[in-house]
Amino acid sequence: QVKVLDPAKAMSMPATLQIPKELEADIPREHSGFSHRIPSSDELQDNEEPQKSPSVRDAELGRAEDQSVDALKMTARGRNCSLRSTAKSARVLTKFAGLGAIAVVFLLAFFDWPNDMIEDQTSHGRCLTVLFLIGMTLVAFEDIVMLDKSAVMLVLAATMWTFHAVSFHPITSHEGHEKLQAELEKGLAEVGSVVLFLLPAMGIVESIDYFHGFAIITSYIQRCTAGKYADRLMPITCLIAFFLSSVIDNLTATIVAVKILKRVMPHNQDWRHSCGGLAVVAANAGGAWSPIGDVTTTMLWIQGKITTLSTVSWLFLPSFVSGVIPLAGIWWQAKRFGVQDDALTKAKSMRSIQPEGRVDFYSKTALVLGMLCILMVPVIKLVTGLPPYLGMMLALGAFWLATDMIGMPSEESADEEQDGHGGGVTKALHHVDLSSLLFFTGVLLAVVALDCAGVLHHFASFLVDISGGSHIMICTLLGISSAIVDNVPLVQASIDMFEEPTDSPMWQLVALAAGTGGSMLAVGSVAGVTLMGLEGVGFFWYCKRISFWAALGFAAGLATYQLQRVILGM
Repeated sequence: QVKVLDPAKAMSMPATLQIPKELEADIPREHSGFSHRIPSSDELQDNEEPQKSPSVRDAELGRAEDQSVDALKMTARGRNCSLRSTAKSARVLTKFAGLGAIAVVFLLAFFDWPNDMIEDQTSHGRCLTVLFLIGMTLVAFEDIVMLDKSAVMLVLAATMWTFHAVSFHPITSHEGHEKLQAELEKGLAEVGSVVLFLLPAMGIVESIDYFHGFAIITSYIQRCTAGKYADRLMPITCLIAFFLSSVIDNLTATIVAVKILKRVMPHNQDWRHSCGGLAVVAANAGGAWSPIGDVTTTMLWIQGKITTLSTVSWLFLPSFVSGVIPLAGIWWQAKRFGVQDDALTKAKSMRSIQPEGRVDFYSKTALVLGMLCILMVPVIKLVTGLPPYLGMMLALGAFWLATDMIGMPSEESADEEQDGHGGGVTKALHHVDLSSLLFFTGVLLAVVALDCAGVLHHFASFLVDISGGSHIMICTLLGISSAIVDNVPLVQASIDMFEEPTDSPMWQLVALAAGTGGSMLAVGSVAGVTLMGLEGVGFFWYCKRISFWAALGFAAGLATYQLQRVILGM
């Protein structure tokens, strides 16, 4: 029996009153005084959540977290796909816009239209300037647009010369044909002399490396850098490039420094790039205080603007400051970016050096003979006045003959005899990087086109006008400009415009600024262009890691020169 409760008491009871199942049939579901439904035990069991063990709950939480992580990954993947799609679109747009502009100018030149833009000197110069800037932009964005810089510069140089050539109307005008031939011969003489110097110089360096001549230097550096491998490598590279460039030239010194870095540190690419950028700065600075170290200093020396003793005595300290000041900054920044010589990198570098690091009589002979042949070039120039490229060709030929007569062995001699191919220097020449040579050729030809159109001369006149006649201001602007365009035509324009006496501070400042200012950009000097070609250093990487410190060294060098003049009262 179940006692029926008072309605008021029943209302105060819990709504989920549990009644035994056998008595549920006798309980009235509705009461006359109120309507309160009592749930059955089956309904209560259905509504109750079963008790879960801790392991089950942890598993469910884990699955929920995995689902959240998967959702986040899907969202990030979608965003990355969107960013990649946008970057790809921008890359394609930049690529086709740049190449399209070059193609349009070529077609305009091909059809000789419009005549006003082609024949008017002002419009002609502006069009060539814009074309050059477009090409250099594509080179700067090489890693983004995925276009080889050598191909871009070859097409750019040919297009610029085509546009410049049609202004003479060489097909219909005999006089125009003669003028075009004269300018082409002038341009080919300038470009060819540098390329013919660069090719045998790279051949000698590759030959020395082929006979393991640099194993002596790498072994010495390996001993000096024991314990602090990367820390000591950077100042050693700086000093080698600085003093070597004063004896031979900044181009050859950069080639030698890059080759040594590849042997000493083949696996730590970022640190090697930092050392290579420092080598460019040091080589350019080292070539500024020597009449045979940089092409611009050599130009001033040949034309009687400076003398050897005065140049060395006045420019050595400022050049040294310009080369050493960036060392501290590049060194600190390389460590700040996390470029460390960890144990793994060090072990890999040690293993890579040991198999090729054998030092014997033939490796010593190759190094000594190669350096003597390179040092023979400035000596022959000083004594006979022979152009440097002919001296370097003579040096390569002499080294080639000497190694053949000695019978220099190599590790590949047996394979070469079986294959029937020549060894020694012949084999080493196959390793010369022709793409970097073609890139450099395109850059020089494009700059010569600007020079022949009078663009660089007008630019130099503009620098004189805005400087107010101040020598230090003129040379500062000249140095900054040499980081953008080639310093050779700028220095030549300065020689034509100014009538200063021999060993005037003006000419010494021109030599210092033109030599060290080109280090501020990778395309501002032949050493920087060579580093881009041989080591694959990007334009923006150089701007980010080297340019600021090179500019600081440039300013410090000019300040040191002025301080010398003030202290000595001259």
